[in-house]
Amino acid sequence: MISIEVDTKPDSDWNKRLLQSGLGSVYQSQERAALLEMENVSNYFLKFIDSKGNIIGQLLTSIRERFKGESLRTKILNIAPGLEKNSCEWSYGPIIFHPGFDLEIYSLLKDFFHSKNFVVKGWAHPLSPGDPEKLQKYFQIKKWGTFLINLEKTKEEVFQSLDKHSCQKNIERSTKRGVKVEELTEKTLPEYYELINETRAESGREKGDFEYLVYRWRKFKPLGYSGFLARKDGDPVGGLLFSYMNGHIIEIGVARSKEDTRNHLYSQDLLKWKIIEWGIENKMKYYDLTGFNPNPISQKEEGIIRYKKKWGGTPCYYYRILSKSNALSGKI
Repeated sequence: MISIEVDTKPDSDWNKRLLQSGLGSVYQSQERAALLEMENVSNYFLKFIDSKGNIIGQLLTSIRERFKGESLRTKILNIAPGLEKNSCEWSYGPIIFHPGFDLEIYSLLKDFFHSKNFVVKGWAHPLSPGDPEKLQKYFQIKKWGTFLINLEKTKEEVFQSLDKHSCQKNIERSTKRGVKVEELTEKTLPEYYELINETRAESGREKGDFEYLVYRWRKFKPLGYSGFLARKDGDPVGGLLFSYMNGHIIEIGVARSKEDTRNHLYSQDLLKWKIIEWGIENKMKYYDLTGFNPNPISQKEEGIIRYKKKWGGTPCYYYRILSKSNALSGKI
């Protein structure tokens, strides 16, 4: 038998256990919770404990208002009385330290979320234990996937695994067209900030907050956080941030200039390759190209699979975790 312990603050060993597990990411760190608190998001730190008092798993979750604005909330609840108001969200969890307890942990999670009347939106860790078919007893499970590039191989082995026409050639084209890549520093972070806002504007998204970007950089840096900036004639044309806690590289924040797109500079391909080289040199384990829908429902999703597949990684399937009654669920 195991039990669940719920806190609004982490204990002193929260991050230590993440590092020891080999599965911890910045998304499950206490620093991530501190960032969310800046957005007025509350958090729960859940620990799963066996009969001997051993912590066998943990999960950081954030609680968000499901419907923004009182008028919208009232309208929705009038249409569907009893519909949950808040959602409980997380990424790359729960972290299970001792395989074999996953079903008991998910059973406890179901009861906890039900008691709080939360809608659930979670992403499992690609390497975490758990049988999706058995977990369907407690949650709605949706298959998801990623490609993992093995960084314990040599640069030559990894390069040869890349698609020759859509990957190797693009890296060579980018270099020949004068694109140069450098590691980001806090000093050059303002240039990345301007570039990511250009990307956001192109897709109709709001401008980011620079102070928040710097705060996140400083918070995550000690855990394993960096980025690269691509330049053409000294001007930024591409950028990419990534975390690397536990040797697991996860890319964040793709930034691409109009010049890069217009002149086919392929900076994103060169950036990815430089991160792969950096990962191999710094003894990282693998590069997670992040998620894709294994059952694509649009040309865009099909294109995402093609782009990620060309990097020669091994497909790894995991799952999204949703409330069974969550008809309005969406991506976190």
